[in-house]
Amino acid sequence: MNHRITFAVATAAFALGIAAAGAQETGTATTTAKPMSTSLVSITPEMLEKAGGDAKNWIHSNGNYSNTRYYPGAQITAANVGKLVPKFVFQTAVLESMETAPIVINGVMFLTTSFNHVYAINAATGEEYWHYKHKMGPITTFCCGPNNRGVAVLGDMLYMGTLDAKLVALEAKTGRLVWEKQIADPDKGYSETMAPVVVDGKVLIGTNGGEYGIRGFVKAFDAKDGNLLWTFYTIPERPKACGRQTI
Repeated sequence: MNHRITFAVATAAFALGIAAAGAQETGTATTTAKPMSTSLVSITPEMLEKAGGDAKNWIHSNGNYSNTRYYPGAQITAANVGKLVPKFVFQTAVLESMETAPIVINGVMFLTTSFNHVYAINAATGEEYWHYKHKMGPITTFCCGPNNRGVAVLGDMLYMGTLDAKLVALEAKTGRLVWEKQIADPDKGYSETMAPVVVDGKVLIGTNGGEYGIRGFVKAFDAKDGNLLWTFYTIPERPKACGRQTI
C-alpha cells in the first residue's frame, strides 16, 4: 500500500513598502482562537539535554545544545522524499520576512514572525490556538530587517527576545505575558532577533547592534522571574584617557 508523506508549511507575505512594514511594529497582548491541545507537556531540563535523540519533538531552535540542526526521525527517506506534498498553509498577520525556527512539542508548533509576533498552532492541521503581539517600545534600532529567529522553552514557558531589546516570557498554553525585562538600550543601537537558549534554569541571550558600535555581551536571566543573574562582555570597555594620550 502506498503512503503519502505530508508536511506543514508556514508562510508569510512580504511587505511592499516601509509604511506597510511599520504598521506591524505595535501589538496588543494575546488573542485566543481555540483551546490549547491537551497533548502539550512541560519541557524538563532532561528533555532539553536529550533533545538530539528526540524524533517526536523539536525543542531547541537549532535542534540540540550542540546546534547541529540534525533531526533523528526516519519517516522521510531518500526513497519517499519525492512524495512530499503540502498539508496546509498557515498565513500569518505580519507582512514581512520570516526567519524563524519553529519549536514543536507533542504536535503543538510555536513560531515567531517579524516584529515579534508569536503563534501557537496545531502542527498537523495548521489550526491556530493563540497569537501574541508584542507591544513595541517607542524606539527600535535594527539594520537588517525586523526578523525574529524563534523562542526558547522550559517548563510551561516560552522566551523571546524583541526588536526593542527586551526579553519576554509567555505562558505556553495561553500566550499570556508573564514577565518582561529590558536587556539593553535600543536608543544606543541594541536590538534582539536571535533565539535565546535555556540552560540550568537560566535564559541566555546575546545582542544585535554591531553595526552601531554597541558593546557586545551575553546575559543570563532567571527563567522563573526574569531577574538578571550575570553579564559577560565580549568587547572591552572604551579606552580611558591618560594625560594627553588615549590608551
